[in-house]
This record gives sequence, C-alpha cells and structure tokens, in this order.
Amino acid sequence: NLSVLEQIEKSGMKRLLVIGVGCQIQALRAVEKKLGLEKLYVLGTPCVDNVTRAGLQKFLETTSRSPQTVVSYEFMQDFRVHFKHEDGSEETVPFFGLKTNVLKDIFAPSCMSCFDYVNSLADIVVGYMGAPYKWQWIVVRNDTGKEMLELVKNQLDTQPVISQGNRKPAVQQSIPAYDQAVTLPMWAAKLMGVVIDKIGPKGLEYARFSIDSHFARNYLYVKRNHGEKLEAHVPEFAKRIVEQYKLPE
Repeated sequence: NLSVLEQIEKSGMKRLLVIGVGCQIQALRAVEKKLGLEKLYVLGTPCVDNVTRAGLQKFLETTSRSPQTVVSYEFMQDFRVHFKHEDGSEETVPFFGLKTNVLKDIFAPSCMSCFDYVNSLADIVVGYMGAPYKWQWIVVRNDTGKEMLELVKNQLDTQPVISQGNRKPAVQQSIPAYDQAVTLPMWAAKLMGVVIDKIGPKGLEYARFSIDSHFARNYLYVKRNHGEKLEAHVPEFAKRIVEQYKLPE
C-alpha cells in the first residue's frame, strides 16, 4: 500500500528497499524526490493483472478443484496455472482450460490499459517470464540494480538465458480466442498444453509471447473503451509490437 510512503517521509529513514509491480513503481518514482531518501532500491516483478476480491473468487471457483483451500497461485511458463493448497498439495490447470467466457471481466480496468508489463522503472526485475520452467529471470537496468545483484550473486545458481520457438503464431491464435472467449473442454486443453509445452516458445521467446499477447489484449481494450485516448495513451513501442498482428475490430 503506497500510503506507507507518508510514514517514510516522516520517519527520518534514509535508505529504503521497495518491491512492487509496475503500477506501484510508477507511482513511487513520481514522488521519489519528495521522500528525503539518501538511497532508494527498487526490486520489481512483472505485471500480475490485479483483480477485485469478487473477481478472484470467481477465478478460483471456476478454475480450482478446491477454491476454499487455495493459498497461492501463479501463471507459469509451462502454460499452466499452478495452485498451492492448505494441505501442501499442488494443482495445475492449463491456460487453455480457463473458462474465459466467464472470466474476461475480472481484471481491473487499470490493468487492461497498462503497457508496463515488464516494470520498466525498477532497478532490477525478477520473475519467471524469460526463464526456463522452475528458474527465475533477472533483468538489471542500472547501476543500482547492479549493486543489488552484487549483494546476492554468490548465493545464486545462474545459467545463460535461452530463446526457443516462435511466439508469433501462438500470439496470433490467442488474440481471437481471448476476444471471443473461447473455452476448450478440459481434455482438449490438457492435450494442447502438452503440445505447446513441447514445441511452444521458451525463455526469452516466451517472455515476448507474454508481452505481445498482453499488449494486444490491452490495445483492444483501450481502443474499444477509450478510443479518443488511444493515440496518446499507447506508447510507441507497444504500437510497434501490436502492429505485427491482425486484430479484430
């Protein structure tokens, strides 16, 4: 909660580490110079698509086998949603099995009109998006980010980044599927999940898949709901990405 920044300004604190997603970090950077800090460290994660409490409940009830016992969930780069339950058990559901026809309206309008999926104002960003399954991906953006990584790098196992596959067919197919709220039977969704996991984009190409598909979704949302602001609101880099794909009207 960014209201804590008022307390920081009054506390006399001089060095601060903030962890957050892109929208939080944008707000933080806007007031950074007013906080009186000697040093601010910003560790970011990629976008998580916020939902309302009611939207979260709808997602859990339509997706998990035991919505009342879910303690956490994550959309992972194996094209599955991973749920953890109170008893320690894990559950996976393929992306393609999500009930899009009832879940399209759960995301916050602010998330649907955001183009900072990669948290561009953080010093260092950590997430699964550009890494093989079970690994994390690190992007260092500036000297402060380098300083932060130096503090922990001896405790990390690292490997070079990889990039495999071709995201563009998957992105193009996902655009009308999401737009038309296509929902597959679970057996077909699981089969498609296995195939995509074997031949689909991985590593940096999976990261590009995530960025491109989110930008296409959000571009359509802004165009349809705030068309008069489209040109001014959508950054040029996002327009160049979206222009690679055929979008519905």
